[in-house]
Amino acid sequence: MGLRIQNNIAAMNAHKQLQLSDAGMSKSLERLSSGYRINRAADDAAGLSISSGFRADIASFKVASRNTSEANALLQVAEGGMEQIENMLTRLKELATQAASANVGVNERAKINAEGNALISEIDRIANSTKYGSTALLDGTFGASKTAGTYQFSGATFSASMAGVYGDMKYVYTVVVGQSTGISGSGFTITSLAATQVSGAYTFSADGAAAGQLKIYNGTMSDIACISFATTASQTVRFANLGLTFTVALTGAVSASWCGATLTVRDTGVTNLNVTGAATGSYEFSTGAGTGALTLVNTATGAKQTISNINPGTAQEVNFDLLNVTFSLGAVYTENDLEAVSFVVSDTGSSGSTFQIGAENNDNNRISLAIGNVKGSVAAGLSLEFDYLDTAADAQSMLDTVDAAISTLASARGTIGASMNRLSYAAANLATTIENTQAAESVIRDVDMADEMTTFTKNQILVQAGTAMLAQANQAPQLILTLLGR
Repeated sequence: MGLRIQNNIAAMNAHKQLQLSDAGMSKSLERLSSGYRINRAADDAAGLSISSGFRADIASFKVASRNTSEANALLQVAEGGMEQIENMLTRLKELATQAASANVGVNERAKINAEGNALISEIDRIANSTKYGSTALLDGTFGASKTAGTYQFSGATFSASMAGVYGDMKYVYTVVVGQSTGISGSGFTITSLAATQVSGAYTFSADGAAAGQLKIYNGTMSDIACISFATTASQTVRFANLGLTFTVALTGAVSASWCGATLTVRDTGVTNLNVTGAATGSYEFSTGAGTGALTLVNTATGAKQTISNINPGTAQEVNFDLLNVTFSLGAVYTENDLEAVSFVVSDTGSSGSTFQIGAENNDNNRISLAIGNVKGSVAAGLSLEFDYLDTAADAQSMLDTVDAAISTLASARGTIGASMNRLSYAAANLATTIENTQAAESVIRDVDMADEMTTFTKNQILVQAGTAMLAQANQAPQLILTLLGR
């Protein structure tokens, strides 16, 4: 055999095999100590990618399961409040039945009426105060989605619209007709005044303008827009410098003499209009000149409320709590700016507040619920009225009113009960989903301890054997010393 000392090939080979066995044993030790087959991407890149997706889903499912439990707790709080309201409605029915009978005198009815009023007030208090955290549940705002759009301002020839659930009603537009021809009839329809930031009277004129053009002034400012006076078609007119755009609906061929017609823009300062809990229908403001009072009436039902401490020139929050209408009033507001201003509350048909009960962004992973309004003294709620037990005739009408309120409340409780049952099934499904997804992730990522222990034992023996053989290979060059006469 060849004897070499510079390159001990046998030792190098034994060392290589020892390194491989040691690496295998180290990997087995890592897997056995961590419990995972995949500890880094190099172990199984595809498996790591799949299991990471599973892990994210499992974490999301666990949160969704908590959401389901908390949603059920929220509904239990809401139903608890409704249960007490139902008890009070039952008592109101008793009182109405008693007051409707001729065997009860005037003095007795006064006492019955006082108790009835107290019960209605307590129903309102419970509806307003029943909350889950900071979320009101029974006042009609939970899950409600409504929008307010302005219409038919004073002058009846201008209109505007507001977008969104919460809107601004900052600018009010009014027309003052200075000519008997040209602007009367169908008049104008404002399509956009959002860019207008200057309040005041805008005066229309054709003086100094070319044929077929229209000029408008606001103080010292002026602008010119083109308009064909020979057509009867509706057309858009845009005064770019003033940020004023509107549509002109012409009823016939008119002359260019529009002098004296003015568009008045009033800055009411109204922003953040919130009508979420309000009844649908039209609303109109009225003011008392110089009194600081502001009245809002639902023209459909006649329900109204007056606030007497409105301070012109002072930024403030205005809350018509009986009508569920609130807004911010800016310091630019002056007395009577809101006179005859109207808006319409429309139900946008929202399916309610949303509970996330799944891991994905789609409707199949959400449940929506609108609890409804069970306030006693508002038309949007139970429509109960104060002082309706002081006469026999009123008490008889109150019987129907209370029956209707009981039916409304029962419907709301039924919706809550159905949602609670649905949530319980969703929770059970989530528990099963978490278990099965965890099992799938375990198959991919977890180590088979028995199989890995077998591999570890094999590598451990190979390391021991490799170490021994490396020692033997290192001893081979010692034979060369005999050739050197040692």
